[in-house]
Amino acid sequence: MYQQKAKVSQHAKGLDEAEPEAPKLYLDKRTIDRMILSLTFDCQAPNDGVVRFFENAICEVRVSAGYISKVIAEAGERARIFDDQIDLSGIKQGANDEIFQCGKPILTGLDPEYMYTYLLEETKDRKAETWAIYLDDRKDHGLNLETSINDGGTGLMAGIPQAFPGVEIQADTFHASYGMGREVSKLESTANKLIKNEQAIKNNLAGKKPRAKNKETLKEIQSKVVDAIETYDILFILFAWIKELLSFSGHSMADTMCLAQWVLQEMDALAVNHSGLRREIAKARKMLPNLLSFIGRLERGMEVIAKETGLPLEGFHLMYRQMSYRPGSLESNELLYEQVRIFGKRYDEAKAEFDRLLNRTKKASSLVENLNGRIRVFIEVKRIIPTKFFVLLKVYFNTRRFKRSRCKERIGKSPLELLTGIPQLGFLEALGY
Repeated sequence: MYQQKAKVSQHAKGLDEAEPEAPKLYLDKRTIDRMILSLTFDCQAPNDGVVRFFENAICEVRVSAGYISKVIAEAGERARIFDDQIDLSGIKQGANDEIFQCGKPILTGLDPEYMYTYLLEETKDRKAETWAIYLDDRKDHGLNLETSINDGGTGLMAGIPQAFPGVEIQADTFHASYGMGREVSKLESTANKLIKNEQAIKNNLAGKKPRAKNKETLKEIQSKVVDAIETYDILFILFAWIKELLSFSGHSMADTMCLAQWVLQEMDALAVNHSGLRREIAKARKMLPNLLSFIGRLERGMEVIAKETGLPLEGFHLMYRQMSYRPGSLESNELLYEQVRIFGKRYDEAKAEFDRLLNRTKKASSLVENLNGRIRVFIEVKRIIPTKFFVLLKVYFNTRRFKRSRCKERIGKSPLELLTGIPQLGFLEALGY
C-alpha cells in the first residue's frame, strides 16, 4: 500500500511540474463561419471590424468583406427555414407596431408573454393590405391572435382585423399616457418661464430707478403666473389620475370607464388654450374603450379561473379591488381578511392563479419599443440592413437565453423555449453551425 502511495505521489508531482498543454483551435470553415456570426450578432461588429479582428487576432486567416456577406446570406437562408418550422399556435396575444430603417417600415410583432418575435419584415409601405398579407403568412404557421396590442396607426388598426376577424384590439396605454404627459410637461415649462420673467421684473423694480412701466408689466404677468400655476397643478393631478386608471387600478371596467371619461372631460375644459393637449385628450377619449380593454380581459379571465377551479369568483374580485389601496393600509388588510375568509385553505392557490392571470394580461406594446432599441444598434453599425438580415435577427433574439429577468421563469430560457415549453438549440446550433 505504501509503495502504491509513493508511485501516485511521484506521478502527481510530475503532473504539477509539467508544462500545461496549450489548447488547440482548428480553424476549419465551420469554426470561421461561427466566429463571423458570433462577432456580427453577439459583438454587434460591422463587417470592417470582423475583417480587422481576423487580421489582428488570427493572423493565419484572412477573410474579406465579400466572404462575410456570403456567410450572412447563407445563414439568412438557414434562418428562414428554421423560423418557418416553428409552431406559433401558442401565441394568443401580440404586440404589433412599425419601426423604420432609412424611412422604410419594418412590420414587427412580438408576444409580450413569451417575448417571442413572430414578425420582423421590411416592407415598402404600412398599409392595411400589407399588414394583412404578412400576418396571413404567420397564420399559415399557426398564429391565431385573440388580442392585438398596438397604437392607433391607420394601416395597423385596419390590417389586424383583416387577418384575424374578431380580434380584440387593446390600444397601447403607453402611447396614450406619453402623449398627454408630454403636453402637460409643456405647461410646466410655460409656468416656469413666467415665474422667471416675474422675478426678473421684480429685480428691476428693486433697483435705484424703478420704472412705472415695469410696475404695470408686473401686474399683468402676476395674474398670468397665478393662472399658469393653477392650471398646471390641476392638470398634473388629473393626469396622475388618468395614468392610474390606465393601469390595474382595482376598479371594475364600468367604473373605470366612467371615472376616465370624467377626468378627460375636466382636463379638456382646463386645456382650452392648449391645442396640443386637447388633441391628445381627444385621441384618448376616442380610443378609451380600446385603452381599457385589458380590464375586461382580466374580468373574463377571473370568471374562467373560478369556473375551472371551483374557487369563488367574489374572492378574485376582492383581490383586484385590493390593488386600489396601499399595501399594509387598513383598507387593504380588511380586504385581505375577507379573501382569506372566502377562500379558506385554498387562499394560496387562489392568489397564485390571480397573479398568473395578472401577469398574462398585457396592456402596452412597450416591448416592441424595446425590440426597436435592440435592432437600432445593428442599424447604426451597418447603416443599411439587407432584408435577409432581419430573419437572422429574429432567430437570434428568439434563441437567446435570458441571463436575468424580473420574471423568474424566464431566467436561463430563450423566448423559443418559453413558447414551446421544451429545451431548444442555441442560435448557431439552430442554424446548423
